[in-house]
Amino acid sequence: IQKKKRIIAKVRCRNIKTECPKVACRDAIILPGACCKTCPSTSLMLTPQDEPQEPLEELTGRDFAVLLNGRTSQTPMTTSRVATGRLSLRRGTLHFSFLLEEGAPAPESIQFLSDSGSILEILEAQPTPYEATNSRICGTWTRVPKEYKALLREEKVWVALYPPEESGEDVISGLVARYVGVDTEIFSALLVPSPTANQTLSGGGTAIISAEKKTDSLHISLVFNGVFAPRESHNATIAVELSPSKALPAVTDTIILTKIASDLNRMEYRTTLGESSLRLLTRGHVSMKVMSVAAPELALEGMITPRATCNVFSTVLSVPESNSIHDNSLSLVSVPPPPYGSGWALLTVSNDGDFDYQIYVQGAAVTSLKLETQYRRGHRIVDDLTSNFVNNWANGSYSRPTFRDLDALLRGKIEVVVSTDDNTQTLRGMLSPVAVTEALRSRQPVLLSSPEVPLAATVWMAVDAVCVTHYDVQVAGPPPNGAIEPFWSLYLRENDTTWDPRLEMTKLDLEMEVEGRELFAHSTRLTRLSLSRLAHEASYLDLHLIPANNNTSPLPPLTGQIKGVTVPPKCLFDSDVYAESVGHPDDEFCAPGICLRHEGDTEAKSHKCKDADNRVFDDGSSWQSPANPCSMCMCTKGKIKCLDVICPDVNCDGATTPPGECCPICPGQAEVINSDQTCRLNDQRHKVGTLWYPFLVPKGFDKCVTCTCKLSSSARPEVSCTRTSCPVLHCDEDLKETLPDSCCPRCRLPPPPPNAPTLPPGVNNHPTLTEEEYRQNVLDRGGCVYRSSIVVENGKEWHPRINSFGELNCVTCRCKDGNITCDPEQCPTLNCKTLVESDRECCPHCADSANTNEFYRSRKRTSSRNKKNKGKKQPNF
Repeated sequence: IQKKKRIIAKVRCRNIKTECPKVACRDAIILPGACCKTCPSTSLMLTPQDEPQEPLEELTGRDFAVLLNGRTSQTPMTTSRVATGRLSLRRGTLHFSFLLEEGAPAPESIQFLSDSGSILEILEAQPTPYEATNSRICGTWTRVPKEYKALLREEKVWVALYPPEESGEDVISGLVARYVGVDTEIFSALLVPSPTANQTLSGGGTAIISAEKKTDSLHISLVFNGVFAPRESHNATIAVELSPSKALPAVTDTIILTKIASDLNRMEYRTTLGESSLRLLTRGHVSMKVMSVAAPELALEGMITPRATCNVFSTVLSVPESNSIHDNSLSLVSVPPPPYGSGWALLTVSNDGDFDYQIYVQGAAVTSLKLETQYRRGHRIVDDLTSNFVNNWANGSYSRPTFRDLDALLRGKIEVVVSTDDNTQTLRGMLSPVAVTEALRSRQPVLLSSPEVPLAATVWMAVDAVCVTHYDVQVAGPPPNGAIEPFWSLYLRENDTTWDPRLEMTKLDLEMEVEGRELFAHSTRLTRLSLSRLAHEASYLDLHLIPANNNTSPLPPLTGQIKGVTVPPKCLFDSDVYAESVGHPDDEFCAPGICLRHEGDTEAKSHKCKDADNRVFDDGSSWQSPANPCSMCMCTKGKIKCLDVICPDVNCDGATTPPGECCPICPGQAEVINSDQTCRLNDQRHKVGTLWYPFLVPKGFDKCVTCTCKLSSSARPEVSCTRTSCPVLHCDEDLKETLPDSCCPRCRLPPPPPNAPTLPPGVNNHPTLTEEEYRQNVLDRGGCVYRSSIVVENGKEWHPRINSFGELNCVTCRCKDGNITCDPEQCPTLNCKTLVESDRECCPHCADSANTNEFYRSRKRTSSRNKKNKGKKQPNF
């Protein structure tokens, strides 16, 4: 439709056949009136009218934009802040990025709202380690519900940026819409008002800029407000000025805006900068100014930069799939034989247009490394990176990109191509935008590969501030057995040989069955032990390819070591924060983080030991110290303890210690010891003729056992050990004692009776007596004989002991003038309904407190009666 030689609307057509979904059969057909192929098994059941359709966002555009300031907010705000955003809906996930004006605080939260102001979702911006996103706020809304996707397509979703409470800033919001040119946008501009503009509701704007490749002309779509004079309502003259740096002439265009809105105005036009200015546009050296001719003091201006997205792109480098087109001749590429190489590439775009790249390749002898654009009609080399490839890495910057290069990158048309020396294998990967999730906190992904498998995978993994582990997975390469998509599972495996092998290692199932090439925004909670191994690079990822049928032999897993993952200190297993939170151990063999378990931790902890040379020993094992041959070491509950060798006494004169030995030997034994024959005991070897105390864990040397290595009748070395024999004791068990340095117990004298005379100082009150003298003295003092062999002092009371039951605490025996009486505990009669029996009491008592006092009074009276009845005839026990 043309009016006054100005295009105000146009018809745009798009071929959706190229966007048809892949089918899982080889004999797919196209039904009459349909655009996409279907399998015969399903096509017989469907008519062209009810054929399954692509999701609506795939057919009607997936890119959105938003302007946020005081005028666009659901509730108008007097703030002068301005922001713009770009949103993209991909496979049920909404990727968003916001460009803030200089000096604006980063939002604390990002809220998606409905038309009525109801909150649909609250998200946080995801921090990344890349400078390319420092001026942008990025994030991902995963698994968007169908109802919300419908609202988004109907342009009924608002987004609000909530600043930190301490900043004192106001909330700004705007309506998410599908603006003209946003799906082909290459450059963006955030337009802010002049600091001198004095408005209650200040203005703001954003520019959506794309370029025509044939004519180098620019298509500019403007969304703005707040530039009009107070009395302007219709047919306002808008001036747009593009000003390159380096004293190049500015380009000014004027457009008549027939209708003016206070909240949002849209305007599109075309212009041309010229070849020199286009290069500056790509470099971020062109500014834009938008103003109404009637109110130049309310002008909006800002710098033009690459598209307001997060500008982070990555790919997996692998062997290309079969039947893939990679050159002008349209020849089919077949999968080469193993071994296969693999790698990954990461590229970021700075605000001044530089392509900063980082590329890693393994398992291939690289002869060339290039960035190429891939189109249907041919390809073009963007840059040759071969000279920067050293020791499997290429790091550098492509500082001369054109706007065509930037456009190709944004459209997913730039490919990393790796060629080998014999040209039998080429690794390729198309750079695509990275989903900015929590996993992008790491600086680089983990590469999973196998030289026997043509596929490769990358896993982005990171741990957030609350100790949750996030991961994204991307798989590339030809699936096995001609499958349409790879089918795989993912495992986290610990293989700790350097950090602390004493602790038990685990294998965790991250994903059991996944079909496809991408998986992102997944998370799991690992134990503190697993997080510590993650931080110390002692963990691995294994991706197992699941065979299409049971008859297919399984392929080796794609494996990679996890490196470069930063774990917050409070999440580590052996951190000070962890030790303080669980307290300190009481066991002398424990250390913080070894024997203790924090609430919520489920990791099993072994007690293996690791010495200074990183040698690992099982709990309870012993060995000769490598630093001192005359010292023995043992592992007890994770702690190593070493003791010097204790030598047995030798009963001979002239004993000497031969070279290399720790203990002396008698003369004449040197020839036997110098032989090569040895005995083995507890993983220790001893020469024939040596005498030693065995070293036992955890007490150390047992001096009550003497071992020797001697030759048997068949001339074979054998160990013979004898324990020190001890005499039989006839005293009460309570009177037996064993001194620390003694191997045998002894009887100690009982304490004297209360009326025994006290001897003067310096006189031994416990003379040493023979056993018979001791027994006779006890009996002469009125003692008793208990169980035919034990003598008991006169007046002593005790509780009898029965081997099968132990000590009977409710029975008391007494020795009085040679007679033994045993009385059970006398229990009072209680008048109550409920009796309570306790293991600590011999008699039951009433449950209520009133009768309990009566119970103790009765018990006291019973105890008095028992004392009066002493000496009377009692039943024998």
